[in-house]
Amino acid sequence: MSSTNLPSGTVTFLYTDIQGSAALWERFPEPMRVALGQHDSILNESIAAHGGTEYKVIGDAFQAAFPVAHQAVLAAVAIQRELANGEWPEIGPLKVRTEDYIPGK
Repeated sequence: MSSTNLPSGTVTFLYTDIQGSAALWERFPEPMRVALGQHDSILNESIAAHGGTEYKVIGDAFQAAFPVAHQAVLAAVAIQRELANGEWPEIGPLKVRTEDYIPGK
């Protein structure tokens, strides 16, 4: 991604990752492939819908930037709601940590 697409000003970062993903991958490799696809769709849609820019994904960890802090918070809430409403057969509820960070605050 080009740095010209990133927000500027008082930027807020959103970091996420799936709790216990290594153990889930070991125990349920095929269901985790399906779950990761669902997870990625939920995060992509929620980040975009709230004005964020996804700038890095490593495995199941997402990093996104938002031009306004409340957009990052709303995205995190939307992500948690969508994940809670998702169906995760075999692996149980998918738990994802979300953390908002405003540099200098």
